[in-house]
Amino acid sequence: MRYAATLLSLTIVLTQHGFCLADSAADIAAARQTFLKDMKKKLPSERAHAVTEYAKFPIEETLEVLLKRGLADHDPPVRLATRQALREAGKYADSARFLNEEFKRYVKKQFNEEILCALLGGMIAATDEEGQNEAIKTLDEYLASPKGNLIIPMALIDDLGQEGGPESVESIKILTRAKPFEKLFGYRRCVVQAMSKIHEPSAIGFLVELLPKTNSLVQADIIDHLTRVTKQKFKDNDRDWTNWWAENQAKFKFPKVVDDGEVSADLHQTTYYGIPICAKRIVFVLDTSGSMRGLPMETAKVALLKTIDSLPEAVNFDVIMFDQTSAVWQPRLVPASRMAKQAVAETVMSRGLGLGTASHAALNAAFNLNPEVIYFLSDGEPTDGQPATIVESMVERNRTRRVTIHTIGVVTQRNGGAGLTFFMKPLAERNTGVFRLVE
Repeated sequence: MRYAATLLSLTIVLTQHGFCLADSAADIAAARQTFLKDMKKKLPSERAHAVTEYAKFPIEETLEVLLKRGLADHDPPVRLATRQALREAGKYADSARFLNEEFKRYVKKQFNEEILCALLGGMIAATDEEGQNEAIKTLDEYLASPKGNLIIPMALIDDLGQEGGPESVESIKILTRAKPFEKLFGYRRCVVQAMSKIHEPSAIGFLVELLPKTNSLVQADIIDHLTRVTKQKFKDNDRDWTNWWAENQAKFKFPKVVDDGEVSADLHQTTYYGIPICAKRIVFVLDTSGSMRGLPMETAKVALLKTIDSLPEAVNFDVIMFDQTSAVWQPRLVPASRMAKQAVAETVMSRGLGLGTASHAALNAAFNLNPEVIYFLSDGEPTDGQPATIVESMVERNRTRRVTIHTIGVVTQRNGGAGLTFFMKPLAERNTGVFRLVE
């Protein structure tokens, strides 16, 4: 009875949107057989086409088969076609409700990131307010549960940013209704990073509207992107951005090439080795291993304390010094008060040198302080793990945190710069940071 009612309720809507709704159960069965046959073809493009064609019958039976076969395919184009098909199906109320229930069912029985992301993508594609609210309610309940994992909505947001288009913008906007958007730095930054990849005027409008509601590094991200694509230099003046966009949005066109180079610091902005400091929660990590002996260590300490001395009190910071072990100055970030600056200066200047370069442990200790940005200075390869393994570990840990890691590689007589670009450079680049080579 439910199958017949679903088929009947979809008939008018689907035909109005150009869908090819079957007239009978026999036609549905024939479409399924064709799909299963075509899914055995060798070319991913042919299998992706099979997914798209079968998805033109967005009833529960079809969606169940797509979840099992389309997302299980070993080729990314087929899985992408499946995710897009589920989002298209989610525009219809019955399909959106079915995907919502499937999300709840999959959460209970297993954790499969790709399936949950695909289901969530279909849920939030609902065109009615009730369906969208129900999807966000389900998401918030899931995230509040013991099994909740932020990677599900954030991976979806990343995917939508890569795919682009006006529908991706609308889907991301719906995901900002979830509770983590107001509470978590990483979630907000994920949204801004995704919107910054989408070349749609609606994405610019969203960022302009969001600007006055943000601060610190998220606000800096928005200003940086708006400046790059519009060539306007309104900095954090949200009123100027709002007025300019109101006057120019109708005729605005994205530049053919968006400058993805390094952000230039303002003349009056605090920097560390030329890297602008935009965040309000910062951890400085300083390598104090024996190979830093002499001028490299003296120079590094002076540069660090000079930067800390110029921090405004609104910034919260900490310092970690490491060799084979890590010494964390304070158990939590502290305001950059005059007293704190004097205290940290005494600690840094009195720090001796030790054996080993436990970079992995130092980075983990920095993450535990819940910063927005880590400035990591070292002169050598880690002694507590393989460089590539540590980079992958940090990238994985950072999927939901969205901490920027800037790295400063110090060239010494002992290393001659060898190995720095194989560890420090990818560590920065894969964590939205800047790599500096200092000789």
